[in-house]
Amino acid sequence: MTTLIIVRHGHTVLNDGDRFRGRINAPLSEQGMVESEVAAKAVASRWSLSAVYTSSVSRARMTAQAVGAPFGLSAIDEPGILDMDWGEWTGMSFGEASEKYPETYKLCFERPSKFKAPGGQSFEYLRRQSVDTVRAIAARHEGQSVAIVTHTVNIRLILLGCLEMPTDFFWRVRQGTCAINVLETEGGLFFLRTINDTCHTRNLPGAKPEVADLAGH
Repeated sequence: MTTLIIVRHGHTVLNDGDRFRGRINAPLSEQGMVESEVAAKAVASRWSLSAVYTSSVSRARMTAQAVGAPFGLSAIDEPGILDMDWGEWTGMSFGEASEKYPETYKLCFERPSKFKAPGGQSFEYLRRQSVDTVRAIAARHEGQSVAIVTHTVNIRLILLGCLEMPTDFFWRVRQGTCAINVLETEGGLFFLRTINDTCHTRNLPGAKPEVADLAGH
């Protein structure tokens, strides 16, 4: 059995307010660096990692470096888990996008499976790319535990894709900063063990710890 520990990056200043961040290269905030350290300790307390893969966007890479540090691992850039290309929406607030592209904006939130960002990617495209990448990583590390550090959009699509659930469920999947998700794979099938675990950040200022461990452990 292969264990995939999928971690969302830590907090950045762009997380304050509803905004399409995508591939903007914002570093971790002070809060995000603390979150990354406690997430790294949480991972190290439960697993022995063989590798750490990361989106090359700085906020993910900084988080991945923290996760790999207890094991002496350098984070490996993986293009297949790069954040969503929001095209013309990159950097826009939700309000701005709603005003300038009302029909496309409505589609984004009501029918994600039909949505494509103006000048950017679709959720369906990113889902295929992200899931294919996760499958390749799992095959490369059969019987091992590996960490994958990426973004909320990718993680939602990875979880839905690996469990063969509709993309239209996209907005029903919650992901806090530095949330830990755990997928186990065996015989070509994926099993969801833990989703959106933020209990390791429960004592940090403003934290809202939540976890659903589907294995009852």
